[in-house]
Amino acid sequence: MTEIASLFPRWASTWGELARTNALARSQCRCCGMQQRVDLSLQALRFGANGSPIDLRDKCMVVGCHGSVFYMASRTYGRQWIAMTSHGDPRKDSALAVNAISLNLGSPKKA
Repeated sequence: MTEIASLFPRWASTWGELARTNALARSQCRCCGMQQRVDLSLQALRFGANGSPIDLRDKCMVVGCHGSVFYMASRTYGRQWIAMTSHGDPRKDSALAVNAISLNLGSPKKA
């Protein structure tokens, strides 16, 4: 059986293109599931404007977690998030996604 190659849109091919098109990016840890916003201009400085988020692994920044993150991109709010990996969807084999909303941290508690 042959493996199907993943295709990525041009606007998501590099950190520079993501920043230029005002796209959105998130990272998600494979171990703890924590999702965090990604500053595209900072990533472009870190990896170069022609650096690619595709198949890039980075360490999780959550204290106590030793997992690695994968990146996701979306054209704008309300659109589908694209997992930036060429080896299938890592969300299927990772911890469930958690964020401030799912942890009920999004709004202050009323007295």
